[in-house]
Amino acid sequence: MLVLAAFPLAAACSTADDGAIKDGPSLSGSSTGAGSNVGGAGTTPTAGTTSNAGGASGSANVGGAATAGTASGGSATAGTGTGGNATAGAGGAAAGASSGGSGGLEAGDTPPVRPLNVMASKGEHVHGKAGMDARAPKMLGKLVVDLGVNAGGYSSFLAKRGYHSMGAPCGSCPAPDLNGSRTRVGDCRMQEFATTEASVKQQLTTLHAQYPEEDWGYFLNADGSVRWSDVAITGISHGATTAAIAGRIGARMWRIVSRSGPRDNTCGAGNGQCTAPITTPSYDPACPDEDVAAWLDQPSKTPMNRFYGIVGMTDSQCGDIMFNMMRTGYIGTPVIFDNAQAVLTGTNQFFSMAGGHYDFLAAPNGVMRTPEVLNIAFGIPPENQNPAF
Repeated sequence: MLVLAAFPLAAACSTADDGAIKDGPSLSGSSTGAGSNVGGAGTTPTAGTTSNAGGASGSANVGGAATAGTASGGSATAGTGTGGNATAGAGGAAAGASSGGSGGLEAGDTPPVRPLNVMASKGEHVHGKAGMDARAPKMLGKLVVDLGVNAGGYSSFLAKRGYHSMGAPCGSCPAPDLNGSRTRVGDCRMQEFATTEASVKQQLTTLHAQYPEEDWGYFLNADGSVRWSDVAITGISHGATTAAIAGRIGARMWRIVSRSGPRDNTCGAGNGQCTAPITTPSYDPACPDEDVAAWLDQPSKTPMNRFYGIVGMTDSQCGDIMFNMMRTGYIGTPVIFDNAQAVLTGTNQFFSMAGGHYDFLAAPNGVMRTPEVLNIAFGIPPENQNPAF
C-alpha cells in the first residue's frame, strides 16, 4: 500500500503570513463566463424549484427575468444549474461575455448585490496568496478560502476551474484537548474564525480596489461585510476542523471541504487509523460526551449537504475524523474513493486507502481519483472539470 508523505498532526493555522496582496502575472486576452450559474454537486435541479436551478431570486439570476423568486429550472442540467432559457425566467441564460455567478443559492442564502462582472484579461492573475484564472470556461462566482498549514493560499487547481481563491490565517488552538471543558476548543476556534473573517474582508476590499476587473467585490455585501453564501471554506488538518466549525456555527456558506479533518474528539479506536471494511466504525460508538467538543452537537447554520470530508485511512486521526462526520451528520456513508470501481455519488464522506495525513487539494494527483472527489466537493460543473491549460 502506498503511504504518502504525512503533514504534521494537528498542525495549527499559522498567523505569521497574513496573505499580503502582491502583484502577480497577468496574461493578455479576453475573459469568458457567460451565464455561469453553477448548481450544487451531485444534485439534479427540477423545474419550479429554487435549489440549484440557476439562482434563488431575480437579483441573483444574471441571465434570467428580474422577477424575484422566478428561478424556474427549465432545462437545467444535473448538478450544474445552468438551466432554462430566457423565456422561462431561469437564471442560466447568458447576460454578457463576463457575467455569471450565484448558482445554487437557496432560501436562507444571501444573494449578491449585483451580477458578477469579471473583465480581466484571459489568463492567471495571482496576487500573493490570492488569485483567479480568467481562462476557465465559466467564472463561477464562488470564492474559496483556504485555512491550510501556513495559512493556506492560492489554489491553482480551483482557480483553473472558475473559483476566485485566497488563503487566510486562523490562529492556533490546543485541539482537540478539551481539558475538562467541552466548550474550550470550540470557543477558541470561533476566535480563529473571527481572525479569518477579518482577513477575508480586508483582502476582498483591497483586491477589488486594486483589481476591479477581477471583481473580488462580488463577495462583499453592501455594508462591506463578507457575503459567505458564495464562499467555500476549506483547510488541511487543524484548518480542516476550523473550517467545519466556521460553517457550522460561524456563517452559512456555499461549501465546507475538510482535508484530513474535521476532528475535535478523541473517540477513534485502536491506533486511530481506519480499517476495512469502511462501513465498520473505526471509533467507539459509545464514546462519552466528555471526549467530544460541544460544538459537534450544535445545530448547523450551513446545510449539512454542503459539508465534505476527505481523509486517509492510514491517518492516525482517521477514527476521530470518522466519528466527527458521523456525529455531525455528514451525508451518505463512508466510501473508499481511490478504488476504480467505487461509486462516488450519494455521499460526502471520502476515504483513501493510499493517503495518510495528506493535503488532497495541494497535491490532487498524488492519490487516484482525487480530482474527481474535489470536483464533487467544490461543485465544479462538467465544462470546467478538465481545463486544458
